[in-house]
Amino acid sequence: MNRQHRGIGGRFSPLLPLSDRRGSSYYDLIIKTFVIITLLATVLSFLSIFTTYLNLNHICRRVVRVVELDGQVSDTVYDVFYKLKEQTGLSPEMIIEDVAYCDEQNQRIQLRDTFTVDMEYNHVFTIFRPSFAPPVQIIIPMKVRIAGMSEKYWKVPD
Repeated sequence: MNRQHRGIGGRFSPLLPLSDRRGSSYYDLIIKTFVIITLLATVLSFLSIFTTYLNLNHICRRVVRVVELDGQVSDTVYDVFYKLKEQTGLSPEMIIEDVAYCDEQNQRIQLRDTFTVDMEYNHVFTIFRPSFAPPVQIIIPMKVRIAGMSEKYWKVPD
């Protein structure tokens, strides 16, 4: 009936003849696969930031717990700190503050006295590593602050 008004292939005919469009779905599939792989690699690289923060938080919690149980800032605390640094591969800075020592010489903390452990770490996140230039990096500062309370009673001579 109206065949002459519809064109060669009908109402929804492609602009190019059918023989020239062969293989275009393969190119489309390759491009989509490349985009999905790139997005997955980006998401997985961002997970390293969260893993680093969780490791920093774990180190700080363990150090606080050791100080709580020992009731003092001793070599045991620093041994645990250095061992955890070695296990996780992080190198944070540790500061113990907001503390009132009952024995200043041995750094003893009396029962139910509070203290705070701060840990700071700068995580270097590499965005792109070109072969002809230095890598493009972002430095992400991380800070964990956890308070604790001594669980040991010290008999202090008057």
